[in-house]
Amino acid sequence: MRYCLQPGCGVLVARGRCSAHAVRRVNASVRRWYCTARWFALRAQVLLEAAYTCASCERVQQRLEVDHIRKHLGNPALFWDKANLQALCPSCHHDKTRRGA
Repeated sequence: MRYCLQPGCGVLVARGRCSAHAVRRVNASVRRWYCTARWFALRAQVLLEAAYTCASCERVQQRLEVDHIRKHLGNPALFWDKANLQALCPSCHHDKTRRGA
């Protein structure tokens, strides 16, 4: 057992933070969609159709991320819409996310 990672908290936990200081994502239910077989199949289809080519810089590489072109904001229709998905290399995906696009 160790202390909660929150500075000044004296609660002992197995790892991380205690329940009072646990980081809870507002969109946790939506984030679960990324762990489904349906997402993995859709992701694989997008990568194959893109021929493992980044939509932004056009570099071919195996390590690509599937990005939502328009933010889905929890809308299942936008989340699962293949036309709203593109393959991006990690660098281009990071740049796009940083811009808020």
